[in-house]
Order: sequence, then C-alpha cells, then structure tokens
Amino acid sequence: MYRQILVEPSQRYLQRIVWKETNNSPIKIYELNTVTYGTVSAPFLAMRVLKALADAEHQDFPEAANIISRDMYMDDILSGATSLTSAKRLQADLSKLLRHGGFELHKWVSNHPALLNDISTSEYSFEDTQSNTVKALGMLWKPHPDKLTFKVSVQRKDSLTKREVLSQIARLYDPLGIIGPVIANAKIFMQSLWLQKLDWNDNLPTKVLQVWNDFLVKLPGVNEINVPRYILSEDVTKIELHGFSDASERAYGAVIYIRCVTHSGLIQTTLVCSKSRVSPLKPITVPRLELSAALLLARLMHKIVPVLDLPLDKICLWTDSKIVLAWLNMQPHLLKTFVSNRVAKIQSLCSNSQWRHVSSKCNPADVLSRGADAKDLRDNDLWWQGPEFLLRDITDPEEYPCPKDKTFEQELKRNVTVSCAVTTDSDFLDKLLNLTNNYSKLIRILSFCCRFLKNCLHKNVETGFLTAAELDNAEQLLIKQVQSTTFAKEKTALQDGKSVPVSSKLKSLDPFLDSNSVLRVGGRLKNANLDYDAKHQIILPNGHKITKLIFEFYHKKYLHVGAQGLLHQVRLRYWPLNGKSTARMIVHNCVICYKNKPVIADQIMGNLPKERVTPTSAFTNCGIDFCGPFLIKFKNQRKGIYSKIYVAIFICLSTKAIHLETVSDLSSEAFIASLKRFIARRGKMAMIITDNATNFKGAKSELNRLFNLIRKPDESLANYLSSERINWKLIPPRSPNFGGLWEAGVKSFKYHLKRTIGLYKVTLEEFNTIIIQIEGILNSRPLSPLSSDINEYEVLTPAHFLIGRPITAIPEPEIINISDNKLSRWQQLTKFTQIIWKRWQREYLNHLQQRYKWQLKKYNLREGMLVIVKEDNLPPCKWALAKIIEIVRGTDNHIRVVKLKTASGTFMRSISKISVLPNQEVNY
Repeated sequence: MYRQILVEPSQRYLQRIVWKETNNSPIKIYELNTVTYGTVSAPFLAMRVLKALADAEHQDFPEAANIISRDMYMDDILSGATSLTSAKRLQADLSKLLRHGGFELHKWVSNHPALLNDISTSEYSFEDTQSNTVKALGMLWKPHPDKLTFKVSVQRKDSLTKREVLSQIARLYDPLGIIGPVIANAKIFMQSLWLQKLDWNDNLPTKVLQVWNDFLVKLPGVNEINVPRYILSEDVTKIELHGFSDASERAYGAVIYIRCVTHSGLIQTTLVCSKSRVSPLKPITVPRLELSAALLLARLMHKIVPVLDLPLDKICLWTDSKIVLAWLNMQPHLLKTFVSNRVAKIQSLCSNSQWRHVSSKCNPADVLSRGADAKDLRDNDLWWQGPEFLLRDITDPEEYPCPKDKTFEQELKRNVTVSCAVTTDSDFLDKLLNLTNNYSKLIRILSFCCRFLKNCLHKNVETGFLTAAELDNAEQLLIKQVQSTTFAKEKTALQDGKSVPVSSKLKSLDPFLDSNSVLRVGGRLKNANLDYDAKHQIILPNGHKITKLIFEFYHKKYLHVGAQGLLHQVRLRYWPLNGKSTARMIVHNCVICYKNKPVIADQIMGNLPKERVTPTSAFTNCGIDFCGPFLIKFKNQRKGIYSKIYVAIFICLSTKAIHLETVSDLSSEAFIASLKRFIARRGKMAMIITDNATNFKGAKSELNRLFNLIRKPDESLANYLSSERINWKLIPPRSPNFGGLWEAGVKSFKYHLKRTIGLYKVTLEEFNTIIIQIEGILNSRPLSPLSSDINEYEVLTPAHFLIGRPITAIPEPEIINISDNKLSRWQQLTKFTQIIWKRWQREYLNHLQQRYKWQLKKYNLREGMLVIVKEDNLPPCKWALAKIIEIVRGTDNHIRVVKLKTASGTFMRSISKISVLPNQEVNY
C-alpha cells in the first residue's frame, strides 16, 4: 500500500539513498518517490491519504467512504452488511472508490461464499477459506462457521526465567477478553513472581516452575474454544446490555453480555467482552475491591456502548456487593477519599438507577475474579451465556437499605455535629444577622461559635484555621434555623411524613428534608448527571436578610455579574423563592455597579423666569456669551501669523433678538468696550445673565482667561457695571440647560459663519460685515410657527422689536384700545408698537406654554444624600463622591440646584450634573 502513495516532490530529498555498485563505482544518489516502509511518518501518511480519499469520494460512495473512515486499520478492512445484496454493493463500491486512488483490494475473505464468486483474478482470495483460519487484526477467524477461535502452542522447559514467563503470557492475545478467566490465572501467577523477589533473568524455583508447567499443560484447551462472531439474533426487537462485576482477594473484573429479544419472544444472551485486573499487593478490603470492580465495569461499558453503535433499549449493571450499592446511592463528599473518588467517577459515567444486585452464584464475573482453566472454561455456560435469569423477564430492582456493616461505616466521614440552642423568638438569629452584612464573615463567626461549644464539650481542643467542614456545618445550621422560622408548617408536615400544604409556595418544588433536616428542592432532576447541590438546591425564603446576604456574596464573588448570571450562580446551590426579583434588586442597589452606569437626576421643567415672559424693550434683560477664537488677517496679508478675535453674543430674553460684537481679546477693557458699543446702539440693559463659566476650567489658555473675566471680574469691570446700574446674574456652574437661550444663539451663529467662510481667512472689516449680516438673518427668524392662512403674509420676528424706538425710550402706558382720532401722531406710533407686543403675547408667549421634556415632578433629593458628580472629561467610575449639604428650591418649590461638599471643597451644581447613589431613603 505504501508504494502506491506519492510523496510531495519538495519533501522527497528527506528519503534520499546513497548507493554504490562496487567499491570503485561512483556514488549514486536516489530519492524515493513513494512512502517508504520503516519511516516514522509512513503509517500516518498512509491513513491520512485514505481518509482524504474517502472524503473526496463521499458524495459518490457514501457508505463505502464511511467504512474506510471507520472500519479500516492500516491495509485491512473489517466490515459487513445486513444482507447479501447490500454486501455485494458495498464490495463493489469499496473496490471502485479505492481504485480511484490507485489502490487494488486483494485477499477477500467472507463468511458467505457468494461474495467470493464474483471477484476477478487480480482481486484474489485466500484459498480454501472454509477449512483454514484467517487472522483478523490478531484474532483468528473461521469464515465458514463464522466463529472466532484461538491457536496456542506451548513449549515446556526444564528451566524458565521471569522474562520468559512474561513473554509466554504476552502471546495470549485476547483483546476482547473472551478467555479472560484463563488470562487472569496467568496474571495472578506473574504477580506471585514479584512476591518471590526474582530478577528478570533468575530461574524460577522448582515448586513455582511446576505450577507454571501445570498451567501450560492445560493451556492448549483454548484451541477448542469457538465463539460466534455475530452476537445479535435474527428479527430482533429489543437489545439490552448487562454488565457484571466481582472481586476476590486475587483479582477483580467485569464482563458484559448482550441480550436480544426476537418477535417470537425468543431470548438470546451472548458474551461481548471482559476485562480483568489483579488485586494490588497492598492488602485492601473486599468491599473496596468490589468497588474497584464496579468502576472497571462502568469504564468498560462507557467504552463499549459507542463502539457497538446499536439502538439499545436498556443498560443494566450488576454487582453482588450490597455495600457497593449503598455507596453508589450516597453523596461522594460523605465518604472517605478512596471510596469517594471512585463513587464520584462511577456516578459520572452511569446513572445510579442502572445498578442492581445479583447473587454471587449467578454472577459470571465471579469466574473472572477467581480464574479458570481452559478446559473448565470451555464447558462453563455461566461464562458464555450469562446467568439464567437473563433468559426470563427481568423485574425492577429491589430497594436495599444501607447495610449495618462495620466496613460500610468505616468508610463514612466522621463529622462532629454541634447543636446550638436558640430561643423560639429568634433573638439569637436576629442578633447574629445584625452583626455584619458580609455573608462570608457571618459564617465564620458562627463557625467559631460552634468550635467554642465543641471545645467546651470535648477534651481534644481544636485550634488554628477553620476547616471547610466547619464552615459547611455552620452554614447548614444557619440556613436550617432560618427555614425553621419561615417554613415552619412545611417542615413540620415533612417531619410527620406528610406532604406540604396545598396552599404552600413550595408545593411545586416537591421539597424534602435531607439528612441534616435542611429543606431542599425535590424537583425532577434526580437522574440528571449533576452534583447533589445542583439537583437538590437548598430553599431560601423570599425577602429574608439571609437571602439578600447570599445574593450579595455571589454578586461580589463573580465580579458584579448581571441579574441573570447572578441568579444562575446562586441556583447552583440554593433555590431562592422569587429569585429573579431578588437578583434584579441586588444588582440595581449595588453602589459599585451604579457608579459605573449612573442615572443622572432630573426634575420637571421649571417655569420660565420673569424676564422671559414680561413685555419689555428689546435687550432690557439680556444674556451674554462668548465664542471663538476666530482667525483674521490684515489687508493684503498673504503669509505670517493670523490675529485672534472673539465674538460676544447679546440675546434679548423676551424677544430673542440677537446682537453681535467683535472683541479683540478677553480682557476687562475689551469687554467693557463691547458693552459700551452695545449700549450706544441698543440702549442700556437692566440685567445681564451669563454662564458661571466653570466649564472653561482645564481648557485652553484663552478660555481660562474668559473664565477669570466672568467669574472674577476685576475692579474696573465691577466699577463700570455698578456705575451704569446694571445687575449681573450668574447661572449655576456647569448648567448649560439654565442658559439654553444663548447657547442656541451661539449654535445658530456658528452654523451660518462656518457655511459662509469655512476655512477662508478674512480681514476685520470683512468679518464685521459677515457677522452683522448673520445678525440680520437671525433677527428675521419667526418667533412662532408659520400660519397656513394665505392672508397672514407677515410673521412676528425679533426685528419688529428693534425698530422705531429711541435708545433711551422707556415703556409707555397701554393705548391699544383708544381710537386713532383721539391720539396724537406720536401716540399713534406708540400704539403701533404696542400692537406688536400684543401679537408677541398672543402668538409667541402661548407657544412657550408646553413642556417638551422633563415632564414629571421628582422628589428624590434631600440634604445628607450621597451623590456622584458628573465630569464630562472623566469616565463614570472616576466621578467624585459628594454629599448634599443644601438644596436650592425654585419659585415653584422644586429642586433644580444643590450645594455639594466633596473632599476638595463645596460648590453649587445643577441636578443634571449629579447622580444619586441607590439604597437611600427619600422623604416625600
């Protein structure tokens, strides 16, 4: 087969051969083009090529491709079919598939002669296959009777060494364990040689050699054993696997049988395989050996089931040890290490419900554990067909109570149970739960209390660190006391052997009391391959403090996991009633989780200030904001450094009229000059409102200068404002929503400016022209929505309030209702102005009535609350912690500004810049 597989040309130099015909001939170098027998990679390359060929031809020959992938070992194929027709089709497909890869099939052998009639001369078969045996992967097979057999030849010697004995035992090739009892005798003899402390080349003592010669004399009897290869029956309707295990002081083993039931009711049992091991030299109790045999059976069954690939109706495992059955029905943590490890492994490989008890006389594994001669084994029906009860209907297994056996009790862990006396009014429990909010610390406190009581009652005083057993006992004691106070009726009913009341919330959980009187979930997962705590969780009451402590413990243990993940982790050990709500509450109230995803406080939108809704002359009350810097150039300048310039935006609070002024820098002198220009053109204002400007902190140097200008005006600016009788009012720090009017003005100005000049550099004169034109555009915007009436050709704009009045004019008395013939010329002009204000009140002012957001009243703030302060340039986890020391109520008695105290000082903030931490009471 190897010579049919070409090697990649780039790799052929690795198979280079140096050759000389004679001593004087020149050296010739050859490279082998095909896979070469004897190289390490040859077996892998051959099997990998066959696998690739099967994958490539799978679409055309699906069944043959599966056979090559599954039933081929190197250059041998061992497979079959359920009928002659399908076998011939499979034979043809295999030949075609492998021929596509350049392989020819030879040496056909079959248990049906018709399959050998059609083969060509190139695909020759073994001659006289009906009288000869054929080796199939080391096993001898008689094709005509379709049986497996053995061929053993022995040579008796007058002297033997331990090495030669081992060599003769190794010749007994029996991978299926068909003659397992015979090989078990050989293994037991080999173990006895180790007890003799013989070296590998030492001759055996005379008595020992005589025992071995007696074994060899009887060994050829295995040649008379013929076992049917086909283990199923015709027209089978039900297939079962039954495994048996047994142990003795010499060896232990496991054997598996297949049980077939036909349509006619005929039952047939056949040996499938077996496995044996000698008992360890170190003395060990028989129950432990029986448990080791049960583990061997579980592993053997776990390996055989997928290999057989049959539709099994039932799997039963049998042992004659009631102690092993009792161990398998216990939790591993209650047993000592040796037994615990093996019980846990068996429970992971198979279900406890599969294990049953069988008497020793009906246990075929007993033959395996004690060993047998070849002649005795040949006539042993118990070994070849299994116990007689397999040929009858098998009843359900009986329930076996835990045996009162000394060996059984010795394998149980000895736990010291300490009972603490508590009062009926739960004073002890309440005081204990009030000691700490840390569940782990609470259990440790109770564990030390239990250790103290134990040390008082016993002479052997325990000291040092707490053990896992002490912590587990303390936790069960605490939970048991909690359940006694919250589920008293349910526990009383279960202790009396009754079911829980129908009205109980635990009815759907099918609760039961475990060996420690802890209330657990019965549920429907008894046969699931899960830990005991995961199948039968401890029931926790809803809303109890112990439940909250456990949830908080797991929430922190698993790195602040979300509500769904938290509930999953808790339910691996506990079953809290209404657990979903509790998990959501714990996550919602976690301060650390909240600080990483805070919710900003809000309040119902406040009433508009008096300055916004009172008819006054334009710019009587105005807001001021700065924007910039902008770069301008000098006339005819082409290169060099550009100059910076700023724009001061004045906006009327009542009419939304806008006035734009250029400012050369952010000094007090430049700002005062802009105020003078504004007053000279628009008239003197009564009040100025600006930002607190703390949002400029940490910004660039120009914005720091603006902050100092507004927040800390120097003497010249303060004197000028006081001399002009102008009031300056500041909004709370970092509260742009309080100054939305001028913030919107800045946004509108930048919108037009960026689209006008873009990155183009203009001179100061050009810049002034552009901003004044923008000012005219902004002052021409409608104050109210446009009407759909075609007769309404004019809409109210801020420009209506900027024309027709002297700079020093003061508000006139209302003369709208006086007829024109009673008014002087000047009064008629005043009446026209007042009509404009009437439209302002009717059209624009009513438009401000509706709240478009912040529509709900909130009463979630009070003095003393802990909050975190929002910082725009920091992540939420680094926001500063603060305490509310004063609340500032508006004219509508709602809180929108608070005074905070942090580690760095006190300051005012809008509630839109704070987030209230959870778990704080609110006074409504």
